[in-house]
Amino acid sequence: MRSRLLIPRMALFQFGFGLVSVLVLGVLNRVMFAEMELPATLIGFLLAIPSIISPLRLWLGYLSDSHPILGHRRLPYILSGMFLATTGVFCGTLSALWIPRTVVGGVLTTVVAFLIYGMGKNAMATAFQALIADVFDEQQRPQATAILQAAFISGIIGGSVGLGRLVDPYSPSRLIVIVAGVGLLAIVLSVLGCLGVEPSGEAIEALCSRVRQVPFGPTIRMMVQNPQVRLFFLFIGTALLATLSQDIFLEPYGAKLFNMSVGQTARLNMYWGTGTLGALLVCGLWLVNRVGRRRVAGIGLVIVALAFAGMIAAGGIAQRELFIGLVLLLGIGSGISAAGMLSLMIDFTTPEQAGLLMGAWTIAHQLAEVVGNLLGGVLVDGVYALSGSYFAAFGTVFGLEIIAAVLGLVLLSRISVTTFTGTELHKVETGYAPTS
Repeated sequence: MRSRLLIPRMALFQFGFGLVSVLVLGVLNRVMFAEMELPATLIGFLLAIPSIISPLRLWLGYLSDSHPILGHRRLPYILSGMFLATTGVFCGTLSALWIPRTVVGGVLTTVVAFLIYGMGKNAMATAFQALIADVFDEQQRPQATAILQAAFISGIIGGSVGLGRLVDPYSPSRLIVIVAGVGLLAIVLSVLGCLGVEPSGEAIEALCSRVRQVPFGPTIRMMVQNPQVRLFFLFIGTALLATLSQDIFLEPYGAKLFNMSVGQTARLNMYWGTGTLGALLVCGLWLVNRVGRRRVAGIGLVIVALAFAGMIAAGGIAQRELFIGLVLLLGIGSGISAAGMLSLMIDFTTPEQAGLLMGAWTIAHQLAEVVGNLLGGVLVDGVYALSGSYFAAFGTVFGLEIIAAVLGLVLLSRISVTTFTGTELHKVETGYAPTS
């Protein structure tokens, strides 16, 4: 009962995390490009820094597993991570505003600030995901992950509306005040949402002591040698490649194939988000425990593949209304898949190494998003240059998404939580299993 009561509290952190995310990816991104007229290449590099340094999540996760601070494994890393992230955003805003006056100094300090932001973001996200594994049991995890992910999405939606209004009309001083205010609010929500949540005491110290018996390097080698770890890492990458990397292609597809206006294509994200959020909550709160994590994730991937096939067909016959309906269906499939996948991600952890393993799963997430965006962009440009057809160009990208979904289904059939938590897990936890 206590664990269920913790879900609304922990949602405060996720909501604050969503506000910080939209502050960077929405407000600051837009201001740097439109008002400050910074080069798109520089902005893209700055926003990619958290993903570039995401492999640090393995080390950060290992630290939270093995080195508690004042008896706590997760709280210090969550709060210090949020402090670093908000400090990095604030300093990055100040230094970006300085670029027009001192280009070299401004760019260098902005890069350093975004490195600080990326370090904080990776630390708090990894530790918070591990905290979910620490606090909730197998039955509670689908509900917890669904509600907490919904809180994060709500923070993004609320931040997009509220911060967009606050920053208009734009002025540098107004932007600084907004960034500082959102940062302070996010820190307060983190404290309220996470303080007193995790277990502590002598049992935690003993758990961490067992983790420290195997240093970081050998631990990574043992994790990589685990067949189920490798399979699950590949599954997450392919599944997320199928469900998340399409977001930068839907609007151009609508514009080029269906002659949709800017306002009409902007609403596509609303349709996709509505389907995702609704399906995520319904499946997390009800369906996952009744049908099972793997089956729910598989159903979602099948729907995603069918939605992309339908989008290709809709483009071929120029049916705009069908395309819009399929975007909603894609969101539903993505939400169903996410509900099963998020629960599986937490199941594929151990009490000793929840931070390390959640770090690995989130690295797969980051890599899938980066690879999907880059590969998709190359395919669109390359196929269009060869064929002169946007239908062929975007159809190729959507075909890649279908292949990723099918590959995800194949990998899903081969992963086993039971095998992971049985004999194979011994290799990860201790390193004393005999080698074959």
